[in-house]
Amino acid sequence: MENRPSRSPGWGGVAFALLLIGVGGWYLLRNTFGLDLPELDGETVWPILVVLLGVAILVRAMGRRSEAP
Repeated sequence: MENRPSRSPGWGGVAFALLLIGVGGWYLLRNTFGLDLPELDGETVWPILVVLLGVAILVRAMGRRSEAP
């Protein structure tokens, strides 16, 4: 059997998990607990997601560069 190093989740997986937690928490607070939160508007949310994706790509690329011999 080959020993493989344990692999940590990539930035994409972490970002997706945080997105799911955020959206789920938003709807939980709004619908279950009745807090008066503004609605999630697609026109407002998608640019934020694009920026976060770009930051994640940059961080990952810089991490690979620093690991290079």
